[in-house]
Amino acid sequence: MNDIEELLGLYRRVYGASYALPLGTDPEVMAAEIASDTTTWLVARESGHLVASIMATVDRADRLGKLQGLVVDPASRGSGLAHRAVGTLADALLSGGEVDSVYGTARTTATAPQRICLRNGFHALGIFPNLRKAARQETMALLGKHREGVLARRRPVHKVPASLGRLVAAVEQTIGMPARPELVPDSDYPPRESTAALELIDAPGFVKRSFDRVVTDPARRFYPFHEPTVLLADAGGDFEVYAHLSRHDGYCTLLGATPDPMAVAPHLDKLIDHLAGFGAFYVETLVPLDRFEELSALLAHGFLPAALYPAMRRDGEEFGDYVVLARTVQPLDFRGLAIDEAFRPFAEQYIDLWTQRYLDTNGVFR
Repeated sequence: MNDIEELLGLYRRVYGASYALPLGTDPEVMAAEIASDTTTWLVARESGHLVASIMATVDRADRLGKLQGLVVDPASRGSGLAHRAVGTLADALLSGGEVDSVYGTARTTATAPQRICLRNGFHALGIFPNLRKAARQETMALLGKHREGVLARRRPVHKVPASLGRLVAAVEQTIGMPARPELVPDSDYPPRESTAALELIDAPGFVKRSFDRVVTDPARRFYPFHEPTVLLADAGGDFEVYAHLSRHDGYCTLLGATPDPMAVAPHLDKLIDHLAGFGAFYVETLVPLDRFEELSALLAHGFLPAALYPAMRRDGEEFGDYVVLARTVQPLDFRGLAIDEAFRPFAEQYIDLWTQRYLDTNGVFR
């Protein structure tokens, strides 16, 4: 418990009361993570005092690692301590044989956290726009680093919706693509009024058991480090949607659907409105890059491409690329955004698509 109190004190010195994650504010969560056999937590001391901390969690089933919680005492900044912490932990995970890639998110209130990762061999993969943290909005940058040889085993994708063109080009420029996909006009899904009567079931244990039982396609239930907590069901029994919903920060991820995602497509607008009523201000989902129709349907209903994670999921001897699509209920707000040049193509393509979708030629909301 003394270690936890010391860690909490370090986070408070750096962030005050503004740190949004429980890993720096909730002693019970921190103690559980430290005790977990899937967590590696590194700390640094100078003259006996704790001056830096970083942790990583491993999803062994999906062979992914996640870095988070980097914090350095202001008195020790400029010493290269943050750079060494990120590099040491990422390299340890990638050389340990349990993971194929490691990712992390960096704040965009300053470029320093992004550049620390970039200088350690991470690649810019996209942004999470207006990801809501408690009472304020903040855009996060996504970065990833792969084990040697993984990127060379990516499965080619031969066509993608044209709306993904600039996102794919941004990744192609920095990481490359196994083949340049053809940009095909998005399939048309004209808006129609949904007659679904939605019910939200908030019973995490029941929802998780149901999800494990009915969503069996590995590619459709793939969402590392997320567990379903709520179930949105059509009262008529036509479809169900499993989601992870955090009312505290307004964050929601769509994890899976039955009988399949396309059954939900005509009802996406109503689904998002329903989730907003339960506090979801940012909704995100993860889709394989080769699912053309599913991507087109989401794009037609206001989801925009925010990031592309190459070689995210292992499938036999090959790896599949995944697209992060986001829909923000709140108006886009990039004031105060500070991003390294590596992230500029991702931000610009998102802003342009958002503008085309939600503003008329006079800059007025449609």
